[in-house]
Amino acid sequence: MQQIYFAIGHFLDNSFKILVTMDWMPVVAISILLGVGLVYWLNMQGKYNAAAKRDGTLI
Repeated sequence: MQQIYFAIGHFLDNSFKILVTMDWMPVVAISILLGVGLVYWLNMQGKYNAAAKRDGTLI
């Protein structure tokens, strides 16, 4: 059982070392992804609102 826990610990240690070497790249990539998703979502919401206003179903 101890070997399993140590293996998991070594794996996580190596994973975090990779994250440290990547510096700010993960943060920047996630921020860009969130920004693109926000723009896409707002664009689609605008289209849905325009269609609802045109159909008279906007509350």
